This record gives sequence, structure tokens and C-alpha cells, in this order.
Amino acid sequence: MKIGIYKDTFANNRGADIAVKNLAAGLSERGHEVTLFDKSEFAEKVRGDYDVIISTGTNEILDLAKVDGLPPIVQQFHTDPDYPFRHWIKRWRRNRAIKAALKKAAAFQVLREAHVETLQKLIGVSGDRITVIGNWSSFEGYAITTKSEEKVIICPGAINEDKNQSLLVDAFADVAAEFPDWQVHIYGKGKAKEEAALKKKIDSYALRDKIVLKGYADLEEPYGSCAFVAFPSKTEGFGMVIVDAAVFSKPTLMIHDWIGCGEVADSRDFALALRRLMSNGDFRRDLGEKSRIYCSAHYSREKILDEWETLLGGV
Repeated sequence: MKIGIYKDTFANNRGADIAVKNLAAGLSERGHEVTLFDKSEFAEKVRGDYDVIISTGTNEILDLAKVDGLPPIVQQFHTDPDYPFRHWIKRWRRNRAIKAALKKAAAFQVLREAHVETLQKLIGVSGDRITVIGNWSSFEGYAITTKSEEKVIICPGAINEDKNQSLLVDAFADVAAEFPDWQVHIYGKGKAKEEAALKKKIDSYALRDKIVLKGYADLEEPYGSCAFVAFPSKTEGFGMVIVDAAVFSKPTLMIHDWIGCGEVADSRDFALALRRLMSNGDFRRDLGEKSRIYCSAHYSREKILDEWETLLGGV
């Protein structure tokens, strides 16, 4: 099959960028002729000899909808489908244009079952045109070695209000005195204002030596050596962090159960959940192993590529 995949930019190198690159590489390895192109190559490559084109977001479908004579388009959603429409007052013209463009897609891929009904309500598309396909971890297939568990909680994700790192800081502050040997490592960057606010909160608890902002980093070592992962995110399309952690048999503490495999704490009880995990190594290792088994069954690379080939072949 000849497949074109359009992603307007890879500059952010966030979860959606990684997932698109993984999909392109996986389909190519299965023998498909895959062309992955961005905005700078759009005019040159959009009219390639494709059987199907994958649009990887709402910016992308706006561009593709302006081009006549294209093959069937499969629209991806890397977030909850209503997330791009959250600013109705500021962006009503653009939002109306996105909805019109989406109606030109032949089929849709969403990440979770909960997104199917949302998309149906947004644009009136029938359920048989929507397929639920998750993501696999970029770490799948790594030669994972057993490492000594450190008394470290990691929290990967861009620093912003949605990712909710401030809740983790508040919760850890409640238990830090009970666990003087433990640290929290936050991996990610944010806007200067948001990073400054988080640092101010950390300083207000005098925890700068316990809660460390690590910036961007290769997370193989942190996942392998941490005790568990804290992920207090309020808004997620999927929750790639959970699947990544599961590869390393590490449990993820959440306030929303994004993919159905984890131990969930109400935001008011996050400190209690931290205490339970920090004080019981057998409990967190058991959860981590259950998470690995669950994610291996539901979000393996081979299973997800099978699902994509079925969707694309059907279109």
C-alpha cells in the first residue's frame, strides 16, 4: 500500500510527533511504501501517488481539505476530539472551518473509546467510520535490564496547568518529612511563566533539594531506576507516559484512569496514594508488573500495527 502521512511540524518533539514517526516507521517495516512529509514539503508531496493519506491533526486537515482530487483521507486525533475546539469565542471561524474540513475525511482514528461519542457529537459522523487505536511505547523492544530501584518518583510531561505538576508538589510536600530519602524528578519544559510559578511553589515548601526540575532528557534511565511514576495530568488524549512506564514494569499514579490499567487517586487524596506507594515496595512492584502485562496485551506494537493495516485497507 502507498501511504502518505502529513504532519505540519515536528518541531515540538512531543507525544504526537513521536507517535506519528513510530507509525510511519512501523508501516514501512511491514512493507508499505510510506511518505512522511511536513509543511515545508506539502506542495511538493501532497499529490504523490498514494492509496490513502493520513492527516495527523486539525491543522493538517485544514491544509488537505483545500486540495482537490486526493485519495481517501484518514484523520487522526492525538487528543480528545473536542480539545481543539475549546476556545470557541476566540476561534469560532477557525473551528467552523475545521469541522467542515473534517467532514471530507473517509475515516477517523481516535485513541480511546470515550472519544467515539465525542467525535460523533462534534461533526455528526457515524460510529462505523471511527476506529479506536491506541499507541505503543517507543521503548518497546528495548533490552530492559533489572536495575536497583531508587527512592525517586518521576513525572514526565511539559510543565503546564493541564499536566498539573503543582498538585504533585503539594502532595509530596505533605509526605516529604516522613520520607526524607525520597525525591521527585520532573522531566519536561514549559513556558517561562509556568516554570517560574512551579519553582516558586517548590521554594515555598523549601523542597528545592527534593523536587528537581530536570528539563528534557532521555527517559530510559529514569524509567528504569525510579520507584514509580506520578502523572497528575488533568487533560490527556491518551497518556503515553503510562504505557512507557509499563515497559519498565513501573506503576503510574493518576487522577484519571486514562487507559484502564492504573491505580487512580482522587486529587484530594494524592498525598495518601503517594504515601501508600512510597511505603510499600512489594505493592508498587506488584502494580508495576500488572501494568506491564495489561499494556503488553492492549498496546503492543504488533497489535496496533495490525489495527492500522485493517483500517487503512478498509478505506
